[in-house]
Amino acid sequence: MEPGPFMKSGDDANAVTSLWRRGRVGRALLLIPLAALVVALWVLFDKPPHTYQVIGNSSTWSADVRVAVSRSVHGSPIAATGALHHLPGVGTIKDVIVETGSSHRLLVIFLRSEGWNENGLAYLQGYPPPQDTCNVHLSGPWWQIGSLNTKTMGCAQGFHFTPGG
Repeated sequence: MEPGPFMKSGDDANAVTSLWRRGRVGRALLLIPLAALVVALWVLFDKPPHTYQVIGNSSTWSADVRVAVSRSVHGSPIAATGALHHLPGVGTIKDVIVETGSSHRLLVIFLRSEGWNENGLAYLQGYPPPQDTCNVHLSGPWWQIGSLNTKTMGCAQGFHFTPGG
């Protein structure tokens, strides 16, 4: 072997040890950035979904609840037209479901999408969160409905599954 930065001329035993150590350090130097990349990707992609901001939108949402109740026929979805077509802080609404009960119970769900990817905003007064949904309590009567991950059959981080009855 020729002398280099890690070995002295004529020192074969030390040269082998130096090369072994340099290989180990090299492996560690390769694994550290790889581990950092895995951690960075995990942190980047394992964040809870964006939750709707109640502050600043609550008064508009409450007005939209009153509009939905005034248009409702018990148990029938309402077409999301006019003021109900777009909710600030939520987005475009596809359907609105209104259910009223005794003792001032009220459920209004503004759905952005339906089916397996169902998500939206719910106003719940005297009702539990909708069954078979992922949801998170925002504030007061406001709940966010999130999509169920069909691959893991779980909810996004921070959301809770409400089973069916």
